[in-house]
Amino acid sequence: MEINSQIEKELRGQIELSSVELEELKIIKREVFRKKGKPEDLQAEFEQKAKFLGAGIPKTYWNLTWDDFVGDKEAKKLIQKYCGSLEAAFEHGQGVIFSGDHGTGKTALSTLIGKEAIAKGYTVRYFPVAKVLGKILESFNDADLKRNLDTVMERVEFLILDDLGKEYLGVRQQLNPMVQLTFDAMLRERYNRVLVTIISTNFDKSSIQNQYGDSMLSVLYGSTKYVEVKGHDFRLVRGKEFWEGLK
Repeated sequence: MEINSQIEKELRGQIELSSVELEELKIIKREVFRKKGKPEDLQAEFEQKAKFLGAGIPKTYWNLTWDDFVGDKEAKKLIQKYCGSLEAAFEHGQGVIFSGDHGTGKTALSTLIGKEAIAKGYTVRYFPVAKVLGKILESFNDADLKRNLDTVMERVEFLILDDLGKEYLGVRQQLNPMVQLTFDAMLRERYNRVLVTIISTNFDKSSIQNQYGDSMLSVLYGSTKYVEVKGHDFRLVRGKEFWEGLK
């Protein structure tokens, strides 16, 4: 029995692009096809960027390659091996928690995994955690938003959650307890569905336990590998290189 294509997309966590994303896609298409090159190469570039846009991957990471990552060599080596066994990781629902200081490359490694997963045909979605919690709060009064959020959070094959813990500096301290429970339930549902979750955080293990509790910690550690990413703040390095170049 054939499955309706739209239902199949929803089963894998895909939702339609918003009106703003559709307009952005049009702009990307114009930019790509204005360039010189073989039509098939330009088409491939456009399709790749369209996938990155649909996955929510920040534009600053679209052109990032493994060669561009010059941070923690041990972490890089491990994640390259992980990406080399992505099919097995997906089969076992095994993701990664990247922990470390600001700017050490946690998000870069997360998006490199996401891009590898996209290249292999998996569905991927990137979200800052604070944005997820805001959408959960909004969804209590918006049935369509709730359905879309549930579809993505509970069904997308590779979910990237960026800056876990940062929300404590903002909205999380004033959150309705139902938002916390809903977020926890979504992560537990992913665990039960054997889906892959990639997380970046500035918290160490003890801080994650203190802020989120033993139950959620058990779910995360049952489905992820804790990887500490060490090194310098490469955002500052990149900025310094630009301004030094002007001199």
